[in-house]
Amino acid sequence: MSKANKPVPFHMPFEQALKKGWLSRLESRSYMDWVKTLPCVCCGAPADDPHHPYDVGFGGGATKVPDQWAIPLCRTHHDELHHNVESWEIQWGRQLHHALMTLTRAIYEGVLK
Repeated sequence: MSKANKPVPFHMPFEQALKKGWLSRLESRSYMDWVKTLPCVCCGAPADDPHHPYDVGFGGGATKVPDQWAIPLCRTHHDELHHNVESWEIQWGRQLHHALMTLTRAIYEGVLK
């Protein structure tokens, strides 16, 4: 049984389990392929470079959020976000807002059940 399939020990808070690597990151190639079919949330161009929000309190520096949190971005706006997250969020909105809107769309469109 892989780490991802083990229940978190009752004495370990879920957030701590994530930070300590107890749980494997959730990945979904089919979801990421769907996100790439959406327009960039900034300019409407094809979102050929989905972004995983970071600096959102999800764990250590190497801990990516699940693929289901991906934001549809074009390469230009993805680079812009990585260059200056604060400036990007001032101009385009919070990463978590875009992740939630994308996730909600996926539920409504039946991509996630």
